[in-house]
Amino acid sequence: MENYKYIQDKLNNGKIVILDGANGSELEKRGAQMDRAGWCGPASITHPKILEDIHKDYIAAGAEVITTNTFSSARHVLEYSTFKDQTVEINEKAMECAISARNHFPDKNVSIAGSISLSLVADIVDGINDPAEFRDNMKLAQKTREVTEFTEESIREDSFNYNKILKNFNEQISIFKKYNIDLIILEMIINPSICKPAIDAALASGLPVWLGLSCGEESEEGDLLAFENTKMKFSETLNTITNDFDAVLLMHSETKNTTKGLREIRSKWNGHLGAYPHKGTYVRPNWIFDKNYTPEMYSDNMQGWVNQGVRIIGSCCGMGPEYTYELKRRFS
Repeated sequence: MENYKYIQDKLNNGKIVILDGANGSELEKRGAQMDRAGWCGPASITHPKILEDIHKDYIAAGAEVITTNTFSSARHVLEYSTFKDQTVEINEKAMECAISARNHFPDKNVSIAGSISLSLVADIVDGINDPAEFRDNMKLAQKTREVTEFTEESIREDSFNYNKILKNFNEQISIFKKYNIDLIILEMIINPSICKPAIDAALASGLPVWLGLSCGEESEEGDLLAFENTKMKFSETLNTITNDFDAVLLMHSETKNTTKGLREIRSKWNGHLGAYPHKGTYVRPNWIFDKNYTPEMYSDNMQGWVNQGVRIIGSCCGMGPEYTYELKRRFS
């Protein structure tokens, strides 16, 4: 908790806190094999040295908070992969890699954030990236295994197994606590209908929790939509914001939509605000990088978001330690 108190004190004094950047796309960039089911999650055991080096590079670049490689490591994500029997091992190795990296910098105050996300659960909303191998697992027990269309409406009708997903998130959090992780960062909270087990598990943990929301594109009418959703406005996802969170961040959203997304969050939230958007495109299971978007360009964009009140600054998919270094250089 001493490391997290350092972060709290900085935020309470209006200072900038540097969050790290992507793990998944950076693992891929450095040669780790991405898994169709678990994306970057299994890389914690297949490429632990690469993962630890990524964490070390972020800390060396100036990150004061590093995030565990557990974004896509929940049991319901890995269950239909070839790593289905290694869920605990994958999550524990992710902890060990982050802790080992931090131990290389004994003179730095670095907090470790345990990531839990709506990865894969989110992918099936509105028929986006609808992987059949996961749909059955999200359904309540039925006499038949036949699954037709899994839509946002069916989620709202309780077709999705809250108790099972809650149990899986609690399993991840128990591993976070075993390794004395400093905080939880909830990522890709995009739909109030499906995010409840993640939020409930995190808030029951007793650990500090940062809420990471994701927005989508603008509609033809000019409304900001929820992430990869044509039916729900981003403003509807803001119902997840409560005073139980230590910070609210806009994450894994396109840089071009971040200004408007932050404006909408600020209309509902007066506490600590953060931003770490992505750049590029995800085509399962690989990240397509935007090589024209430089760290200097990102730093210029971040200046506008800092002007909006953002104090936790980092990056997401498509951006690595070189972007962290530029943020540290400019804002610290």
